[in-house]
Amino acid sequence: MSLSKRYWVRLLFHLHQAKLRAGSLTARLRGQAYERQLEHEIEEYGRVHAEGSDTPVPLIEPAPASWLDMQGRAAARIRAATGDDMQGHVLSRLRGRDGVRMLSLGSGPGGLELEFAREAPSAKIVCVDVNEGLLDKGRQQAASENLSVEFQQGDLNSIELPAEELDLVFCHASLHHLTELEHVFGQIKRTLKPGGELIAVDVVTRHGYRMWPETRKVIDDIWKTLPDRYRVNHTAYHVKMTDEKMFETDARRFNMECVRSEDILPLLDAEFENVAYVPYFSLCRRFFDTMYGPNFDLERPLDRAILGWIWALDCHYLDTGGLKPETFFGIYRCP
Repeated sequence: MSLSKRYWVRLLFHLHQAKLRAGSLTARLRGQAYERQLEHEIEEYGRVHAEGSDTPVPLIEPAPASWLDMQGRAAARIRAATGDDMQGHVLSRLRGRDGVRMLSLGSGPGGLELEFAREAPSAKIVCVDVNEGLLDKGRQQAASENLSVEFQQGDLNSIELPAEELDLVFCHASLHHLTELEHVFGQIKRTLKPGGELIAVDVVTRHGYRMWPETRKVIDDIWKTLPDRYRVNHTAYHVKMTDEKMFETDARRFNMECVRSEDILPLLDAEFENVAYVPYFSLCRRFFDTMYGPNFDLERPLDRAILGWIWALDCHYLDTGGLKPETFFGIYRCP
């Protein structure tokens, strides 16, 4: 058996054993309330990715055109600050030499990871997520293309990883769903080889996806100026409704959305050496994601003007320290 194959078998066995231990640890730490939240989380993301429907399951979460435009602007901001965007940074590591080993934590169906595998075929990628249904979709796609991506079910809050086995750990919008951040960061430090890196993109709002008070004030002032058609809420109610104020609730009452989002950056800075950090979306996430983003038609000049103005205002507040970011890109190493 080759060295690469022996590594692969060892890592998958380690993840399987950790999954077997996770049930008792999860129950001991969090009990039935946690189990209900976890069940809701699995159901919600099954719906997001149209799991169980007759249509093909999207391997990357669907988003309105306004949000895709924002992601492009964010990528340009990251490039300007670091020399490359998120995908470029990941691929540069995966292409650094043959057999680079990457673990993606909270991958869902692995749409991004499959793209990485297509562009860096010599890399070895393992995806871990709690949702077995979504993992199975990614598993099928990887098999159909003969891509070197493995999919393993596991609860990240109780995951155990082998020591000094990985070159890269990738976390894309997964950390803000975790309750046991200290444990997870400890396991990432444990599993990275010397010189290995963590690349993360995540949401860092107030706990529960709430706004910071100063952010709420700016948004309320902007909201008053918008015509009704820009204030239609597409996700919070059973039917579309026009909001007099921008919708906000504490998502922790229903699931694990931003359950400890305020703690992510302080813990990363405490546990790792920061190589690169780019904050963005102090305002834009609220206007252009799935809740209100479908209200903006990029073919309409007024819509594009509003989008561009809010983005420019967002960058101004971030660059002058007037508002806190709600999203960030970062690269980290073990001290």
